[in-house]
Amino acid sequence: MSIAAGASRPLPLTAAALEQEIARLLRRYAQSDQRVLLVRADPEWTGPAGMTVDGRKVHITGCVSPLAIMERVSAHLDGDGDSVLVVLTDAEESTLGTGLLSRVIRQHVFVVEPWRLVEESFGAQQTDPRLTAEGWAAEALIDAMPPGGWPRLTGAMLTRETALGRLAARRLRLDRQGAADGEPNAAALLLWSADAVAVEAFRSLRATEREGLTAWLQEITGHPADILFRLVDGDRAGDALPLGLLCGALWHPDAQSVAQRAQGGVLAYISALGTPASRAGGSRPPIGDASVRGFAAAAEDVMTRLLCAGGATDERRLADTVLDRAEDLLVQFDARQAARHSNLLRSGFEGRIEGVADALSAALEELRPGRGTAATGTVEPAVRPGVAALAQATSRLRAHGLAGKWHHRVRRAEMAQRLVRWLWRPYDPALQVSGVGVAVQAQIDEWGWVDRARDDIWLGEPHSAALKDAYRKLHDLVLARGRALNEAFAAKLASWAATGPGDLLTVDTLLPRVVAPLVTDTAEYRRPVLFVVLDGMSAAVATELAEELRAQNWEEYDPVPRATGRARRRAVVAALPTVTRVSRASLFAARLTAGGATEERKAFENHPFWGGRPVRLFHKGSLSGEAGRSLGEDLTEALGDESVHVGVVLNAIDDTLDRGRGRIDDAWTLSDIGALRTLLEYARFQGRAIILTSDHGHVLERNGTLRAVPGAPSARHRESAEPAGDGEVELTGPRVAGGRIVALWDPGLRYLPAKAGYHGGASLAEVTIPLLAFLPFGSSAPAGWRALPDQQPEWWSLESEGAGAPQVPEPREARTPAEPRRRGRKAADVPTGPTLFDDLDMPGATGDLSGLPVTGRPGAGADPAAPAPQAAPSGDEALVAELLATEIFAAQHQMTPRRVPKAKIQAVLLALLEAGGPLPLPVVAESAGEHPVRAAGFVATLQRVLNVDNYPVLSITDNGRSARLDPHLLREQFGLGSRPAPGAAER
Repeated sequence: MSIAAGASRPLPLTAAALEQEIARLLRRYAQSDQRVLLVRADPEWTGPAGMTVDGRKVHITGCVSPLAIMERVSAHLDGDGDSVLVVLTDAEESTLGTGLLSRVIRQHVFVVEPWRLVEESFGAQQTDPRLTAEGWAAEALIDAMPPGGWPRLTGAMLTRETALGRLAARRLRLDRQGAADGEPNAAALLLWSADAVAVEAFRSLRATEREGLTAWLQEITGHPADILFRLVDGDRAGDALPLGLLCGALWHPDAQSVAQRAQGGVLAYISALGTPASRAGGSRPPIGDASVRGFAAAAEDVMTRLLCAGGATDERRLADTVLDRAEDLLVQFDARQAARHSNLLRSGFEGRIEGVADALSAALEELRPGRGTAATGTVEPAVRPGVAALAQATSRLRAHGLAGKWHHRVRRAEMAQRLVRWLWRPYDPALQVSGVGVAVQAQIDEWGWVDRARDDIWLGEPHSAALKDAYRKLHDLVLARGRALNEAFAAKLASWAATGPGDLLTVDTLLPRVVAPLVTDTAEYRRPVLFVVLDGMSAAVATELAEELRAQNWEEYDPVPRATGRARRRAVVAALPTVTRVSRASLFAARLTAGGATEERKAFENHPFWGGRPVRLFHKGSLSGEAGRSLGEDLTEALGDESVHVGVVLNAIDDTLDRGRGRIDDAWTLSDIGALRTLLEYARFQGRAIILTSDHGHVLERNGTLRAVPGAPSARHRESAEPAGDGEVELTGPRVAGGRIVALWDPGLRYLPAKAGYHGGASLAEVTIPLLAFLPFGSSAPAGWRALPDQQPEWWSLESEGAGAPQVPEPREARTPAEPRRRGRKAADVPTGPTLFDDLDMPGATGDLSGLPVTGRPGAGADPAAPAPQAAPSGDEALVAELLATEIFAAQHQMTPRRVPKAKIQAVLLALLEAGGPLPLPVVAESAGEHPVRAAGFVATLQRVLNVDNYPVLSITDNGRSARLDPHLLREQFGLGSRPAPGAAER
């Protein structure tokens, strides 16, 4: 109610309000020679006994009776000094007598006018009549006034929204929820409901203020506040967020058939929590479906924000508490059947996990031999409903609000989806392993990705028994295909080891063929090299590390100079046996040998191709620095000198395998590998060219079988005279250190006690060494280096999944050996499986490619002199040709200051259409014969030509790193009629 002069109840004042009133009165009556102020207010003063106001010392006391006032005034006036006494009293002025009044300022008891005091605190000149009509608000605003008064207004009018918004923010402590300014919103109120201390403080307010604030908050936030304050009244505020999540599941459109009974129970529960009279004197209206849906939507929005808060401890703890309580409410209201429709409840996530399990089981059933599937090497053109259902189930799991919290479980479901897509591809180990060169490149291009996905699903599912079983079946199916591949590879490896390497890129030729041209380049390009050997890095691990590096503004390149065909991530063949002492020593010596760190350092630092420039090689013992130093002093000094080429050996992967610390949950990252992240930071600062490679790969322990061989030099090879048995291959010849070994090609066998992983054998994963080359984004590339697009295989991408099954590729046999691949063919039209490796372009690899067609030249058995058959234009080529002939293109091209030749525009458009997605800017530039360092400006010029009326036909994505072409906008803006070639997927 409003408090005015002569009111029956004196106004309680806070220290801030009293200080403001005292300052006003002292300024107004500054000429008075009296030193006592009488103020009508609640005499129960609990504030400070004194304060300083405008430089004057003020004493404050509360007195009830006239006699007490007289005694206190007399004692103050008898003292010395200029201090002021303020007496708070509820005594009527007529009872004080003229003797007492004559000794106080203006011989008067000053009455506090609430709305004037409120206006002065806000700095307002007038007050909104709607606010003054709120009888409870003036006293509440004075009582809640912060020290120093309310924040000053920018205008002259104190509006109802401003005053009550700031009052609510202070009374409900909404500053903790980030809503201290402006009107409170539903999200802030729901977060407030989880703060038990703040809720209790609100419940302790005077009834008139509590009801007034409640009514106003319901007015501005609607349904969420209506239900929330029913819970507050019923002392169940802590259930607001959990109950909102439950309501989201129960009132989901797809849950209506199973949720009606539980809905009724929730409505009855809310209605019974308290129905205090409204200000109009009636009871609260009943809760309807619209109110519940609004309440649920607000709760789900808040929960989504909490789950997206990242590493914030308080938010994470609150989210877990809310989810725990929501599961209790599910049981209480018997709503577990509806929970699977929730995008936030744990039960909803587990329900989607079961959906993945069901879909994966169905997809595996489609792959069962005898059903005309890819498992038998035959392919039907029909759509695969199990594959489509798995894509949809995985997409729904990925969309759940808890997907980030349990990202490892979502990742494994995605890995399973990828493996199922891969299993549908045509498969013939004899074709995929036609030679060592083809096979190791296949390990980089495809099988390493398979290994990565297979190893991930091996780690399993913690809860769902159905998904555990499906993962096991899928793992075994992939493993069986891998075993056949490794068996075929072992036979080719034995022949190759006996005859010599030919021109394949091997571990002992990597330095002279890749690094030497880089450091002896006589052109303007001069960069120091950082050569990092990640001991034991497999092709699978390389896919993970490269993925992270590409996301951190490192540009990947094909570093093999004078290579023909398409740019690609390269494979290197390890020395035999695939153990560190042989293969790493051979890498640094550039010849087949054996040795340790001392021999490696001496050989590496004394190669003639360094041209007299200083070179340093650092092993494990020389990497670490003293306390506070990330790297050792010598290594730091070498990295800081641009004239020094630096080599570093990092043993994190090999040590992890050797000491039994296999991965439990997460993928390999840069931070898992010792000093690698710091080394890369130094390299970026110095602009070094980065080459990351290994000395051999590895296989992981997967419940393998021990075949004990006393004295075996490694877990995967032996030197005993016994002939090779099942799972083994005998390797002899110039590529084998010592001349002869027997090595295991079966990843499931070992000669020594179990560890986390092994190397030394003859499997593809052990023999294949990945070669990664990077430059800081935007750097000029060395001569012969070609920028790489994303290297993931087609079946790895899940961007287009969820709408249906993947296109089933044509069988390998459908292409004749002489048929060349047409530029511009869509991914769905390009034969898959072994054709991924047809255009293997490492020099000298052709000896291993008998019977396989090679891109750009006739296949085996064709007459080399005969002209290649002319390919009909593809759909992409027809589309680009039509574009270049349009008047709109001619006009756009004519207006461009820097006229780009049409041939270059054609090349870029074909490259972007063939990619079907974004391409790194250097790749775009190189497709047109432009230097990568000018890529950004070149693409900006193309945008001026193609982006008619500023529509993003050609857009820059990935924080300025990639370009993307929108074929739909291209057709629309230029009025093109060409459609994709039959059978090609629309992009």
